[in-house]
Amino acid sequence: MEDQAKRRAYEMWEADGRPEGLDQQYWFKAVSEIASAAAAQIKPARKRVSRAKKAA
Repeated sequence: MEDQAKRRAYEMWEADGRPEGLDQQYWFKAVSEIASAAAAQIKPARKRVSRAKKAA
């Protein structure tokens, strides 16, 4: 994930005209994007449906 974050941060930095002194801002934006994309791919756990016990 670190390499992916480096690449994404660099892409965003270049797209914004290479401003100086904002390296951490771009790093955290990239990590946030990657984490959000990964979380979107996780399927939520299925809810268990309790079944009523039959009386004997």
